[in-house]
Amino acid sequence: MPQDDALALIGDPALLGLPSNELVPRDEFIRIIGATNNKASGLLRVLLARCRPGAPIEDHLIAIEQLGRFIVAGPSVPTAGDPALLRLEWLVVALEQMPAAQRRFQAALGAVLEATRGVKLLGEIGLPNNRGLLAETTDRLTRRFLPEPPAVHELWRLAGHIIRKIEDLAWLGPAADPLLDRLAAAGGDAWKPLRASILDSIGLLTTRIASLGMSEALRTRIAAESVRSSPLYRLTRAGLPEIPALIAASREHLAHVRQALEDHGVSLEVVYSIDSIERGLARIEILLPFVGPERDERDERDERDEREAPSPEIRTVLTAVGLGLVGGHSFRQLVSDSLRLLARKVIERAGRTGEHYVTSSRREYWGMLGSAAGGGVLTCGTAIAKFLVKWGHFALFVDGLLSSFVYAGSFVIMQLIGATLATKQPSMTAAALAGTIRDRAGPGRLDELVPLIARIARSQFAAAVGNVSAVIVTALGFDFLWQYLTGTAFLDTPTSKTVVQSFDPLGSGTIFFAALTGVLLWISSLCAGWFENWVVYRRLPEAIEHHRYGKRVGPKRMAKIARFLEREAAGFGGSVALGFLLGLLPAFARFFGLPLDVRHITLSTGSLTLAISSVGIDGVGVHAFVSAVIGIAIIGLLNFGVSFALALVVALRARDVGGGERKTLPGAVLRRFLRRPLEFFYPPRDAGPPAATQQH
Repeated sequence: MPQDDALALIGDPALLGLPSNELVPRDEFIRIIGATNNKASGLLRVLLARCRPGAPIEDHLIAIEQLGRFIVAGPSVPTAGDPALLRLEWLVVALEQMPAAQRRFQAALGAVLEATRGVKLLGEIGLPNNRGLLAETTDRLTRRFLPEPPAVHELWRLAGHIIRKIEDLAWLGPAADPLLDRLAAAGGDAWKPLRASILDSIGLLTTRIASLGMSEALRTRIAAESVRSSPLYRLTRAGLPEIPALIAASREHLAHVRQALEDHGVSLEVVYSIDSIERGLARIEILLPFVGPERDERDERDERDEREAPSPEIRTVLTAVGLGLVGGHSFRQLVSDSLRLLARKVIERAGRTGEHYVTSSRREYWGMLGSAAGGGVLTCGTAIAKFLVKWGHFALFVDGLLSSFVYAGSFVIMQLIGATLATKQPSMTAAALAGTIRDRAGPGRLDELVPLIARIARSQFAAAVGNVSAVIVTALGFDFLWQYLTGTAFLDTPTSKTVVQSFDPLGSGTIFFAALTGVLLWISSLCAGWFENWVVYRRLPEAIEHHRYGKRVGPKRMAKIARFLEREAAGFGGSVALGFLLGLLPAFARFFGLPLDVRHITLSTGSLTLAISSVGIDGVGVHAFVSAVIGIAIIGLLNFGVSFALALVVALRARDVGGGERKTLPGAVLRRFLRRPLEFFYPPRDAGPPAATQQH
């Protein structure tokens, strides 16, 4: 007789002379499940004994909760694998080999599923809700510090008592699939009440998706489509066999909506609606396999045996619901989700703007170098004006405000004449790179992006070289002319020495200030994306073009103004934001007693050049001069690196790029750099077709 059949006979209480629902003795129980005599194996028998047919529902809830906790966080067991999988295997074997244990389990499970509602667990937990950040935070604080009222008839409360922290889900890998399938089979008809909850959950999800999809914010972004023809609306009236095709059509519908965002702008409401619809569609997909046509158990078992691997359907649902239960108590998850949605709102426009900063051909490369040289010339004027403001000895706020006007005015003029400020580029191009990652698919998509990263790197290099070289030449020329006209240098000796010492990376706060400036550069790119999106979403260009003043100034002129605003909105928003951040932050910091300052690579280079031109290297000392030059190099690296890194990380998260891919990207870039280092500084002859303009 096969060993499994022998075990089944041994475990049959009728053959052992026991009552039909009585479990075998402890030693026999442990031998049947193939365990060693330890605390965990003995506890499993105790927990199964607590599953008593005919007991009150409260007792059944406690029994199922304890069995669930036994699996996910039970006593330790000697195993090389995951202890939770071994404990689950013991339970499955006990149910399969001992009919009394199976009857007890089915009685308790069936009673619980009959008495509880699973709609919230399956149709709401882990999905976005309509509450705002403040209301959701208040609700989570209340649930954390106040006692919970009983919810005997809610399945989500029972599941929440079983899954309490993220570690309780660590065992849910592919190795769990066969055990979960066997557990489902062992439960038999006890699972049937869950089918009604799944159907209700799908109905709830489709209704919510239709409501969000038919809102004005989304409806107006798809032209010439009636409400009844929308796949989002048709989901609510579809039968189960029609839902998969409608889900595919709904995703195509959302793709058209996203495309329209490029032309009509995006609001947080739109981003939230799209995200909620996407998650709702995904949840419906993982629930559908459990409400298909019922099949004979034997046919289902035969079909499962023919598969190469067990189905991951049960594990997928458990993971989705478990993550939702854990995330529902986490403030970190709440903030992360809110910031992700906010990032998606502003990244769209920043990424579109950033495409203009990437060069492809040598002609574009030299064009970038020339526009950056123009930016360097203007930045020298900015550095001079900054000294004039400081020499005015104005009140703290007035000093910061005037400095902001100087910075912002310089950057806006730079924008208008088509010059380039190198440090405005990294955060913009990072958003564009993340958008390209989202648009590509397949395991090799990161390798395909490496040439794009090389183009971004050499574009930044050209802009930096143009800025720095031009500001040095302009500062030297200005100081020469000043000395020729006035007979004295622009900066006196004490001021020059103070300027040089302020760039010493070890003797001053240059390193921290440069990194802080990188953060400000990144924030300004978000402001640029936000302002452009605000202009487009509010349809200001169209409003200007069709304004009644057109009768006075002419329709063509109004149309020209409208196109100008649409084209330059991002540049104006970023320039003004950066100017006020650089000017006001040090003033506000000093108001609170914080010795903060900013270090911008081009402005700092101009200031250092004016100082050296005024007193010479001998006037400040060779050591101080070399330290200042090293400080300038560090400022450049931190300005570029911090702003690019922050923008790229936020953009990748906003585009839902996985952590594994984020870790793979630096290695792919390094390999490319080692093979073709020159490509990161100067375009090869076959660099490809020209891209869009690189101005601003």
